Amino acid sequence: MSALVKLAGRVPGWLYGAVLACVLVGAGMLYQRAQGVAQGRAAVQALWNTDKTTRAAAETKAEAQRAAENLAQARQQAVKAAAIKKVYDDEINDVRVRLAAAERMRKPAFCASAGPAAQAGAVGAEGGAAADPAGGLLPDAVA
Repeated sequence: MSALVKLAGRVPGWLYGAVLACVLVGAGMLYQRAQGVAQGRAAVQALWNTDKTTRAAAETKAEAQRAAENLAQARQQAVKAAAIKKVYDDEINDVRVRLAAAERMRKPAFCASAGPAAQAGAVGAEGGAAADPAGGLLPDAVA
């Protein structure tokens, strides 16, 4: 300890002041750096949060727009399906009316039907027009 006391007696007083000033300036710089880092992190976090809310709002808007487009497309498809069903029903009804109105001769029951032969022992309708009403009609040229 005596060596430090002797050294302290030889060091001028202004050097103590300079060292103290350097220590204080260094501490101030470290404090400023820490404050800057904290402010930078807060600014980045604020930008992140803003971007996140903006993106969420855009996604919600896009989802609503897609839902509206899907609903409009579903309505269009329903209208088209109803029109196709109406045309189909009209065509089927025309065919049924023509078939009911046509007085055509039928094949007698003893004639073989145009369809595949029934298996032996099969239970079902007994052939002729009862088994195959559409196939039991004679061609237009014969009728």
